[in-house]
Amino acid sequence: MSQSTVSQAFEGNSSQSYDAAANGEFSYRPVPVIAPLSFGLGLLSALGFLGILVVPIGLVGIVVSTICILRLRKFRGEYGGMWLAVSGLLMSAVFFFSSAGLWAYGYQTEVPEGFRRINFGADISKKGFVVPKDKREIFHPEVKGLDGQKIFVKGYMYPSKQIRGLESFLLVKDTGQCCFGGNPAMTDMILVNMQPGKTVNYLSGMVSVAGVFHCQPSSGPAGLTPMYTLEGTFVENSRTVF
Repeated sequence: MSQSTVSQAFEGNSSQSYDAAANGEFSYRPVPVIAPLSFGLGLLSALGFLGILVVPIGLVGIVVSTICILRLRKFRGEYGGMWLAVSGLLMSAVFFFSSAGLWAYGYQTEVPEGFRRINFGADISKKGFVVPKDKREIFHPEVKGLDGQKIFVKGYMYPSKQIRGLESFLLVKDTGQCCFGGNPAMTDMILVNMQPGKTVNYLSGMVSVAGVFHCQPSSGPAGLTPMYTLEGTFVENSRTVF
């Protein structure tokens, strides 16, 4: 928010408040729009607990509330709304730091011990295939280097007729492929085969999967042919979206 915008919020578009004076009468003190705006941002910052993308609302609330408080102090009682600005600052600060901390903690603790975090898009899908002259190997060297390793990867379950007790399922890299009837590319899907004795129910939204990765063409549902497989050890709804 620019300095001129803040000044306009103080000089115009003001709501009204009345404070009791010592003589029992009421004196008029305008409340700048930025004061209730600070309070509103403080309330909205609580949404940071629902999604990482709205966490910055709390930071914006801190900045706006601080500017408002400083401006109110500068005018020395000519304007009202200090309690709105202070309340907004406190709520924004509490919700911002607590929600950001919660997301950071989830990110740091979601990978099981002994597993390596892999980004489906950057580390697997975008690598594509290579076609050397002898045509004996098509996997990208960096992806091939993951063969046999214990990885932790996020994606979306490709829907099938069975939703409970799944012994295997197709993991795709984005919602356009799993939720809207898309046909994922061979590099955009991993066939997850759960370890013997383990099953999982269908989960909507982003899921986290841990297991042993293999570069191994397989036959998947709906006639799809994934080029990668994963010996799944556990599956859960992702704690974070990144």
